[in-house]
Amino acid sequence: MSVQIYQNPDFKIYKAGDGYIVHNRHKNFKEGHTHVRNYNICMVMIKLIERKEMPKSKDKYFIQSLIRISNDRKYISKIMKCVQ
Repeated sequence: MSVQIYQNPDFKIYKAGDGYIVHNRHKNFKEGHTHVRNYNICMVMIKLIERKEMPKSKDKYFIQSLIRISNDRKYISKIMKCVQ
């Protein structure tokens, strides 16, 4: 069972078990959410997407999560070019 703990016009964060779920409100849940262990990481992901900034981390799961919860094709393309 999950409980919503944060919301802005574009994203929601849910506390679920021992982690968190970030969901892009403009995508259906199945395709637009990711699981994260730390609340601060959830907020970092949201800020990166909102500001269209490149992540410092090259962690594969982190990058895939950003791509999954973003709905900006240019930003997604920019991230994918940077990590290849």
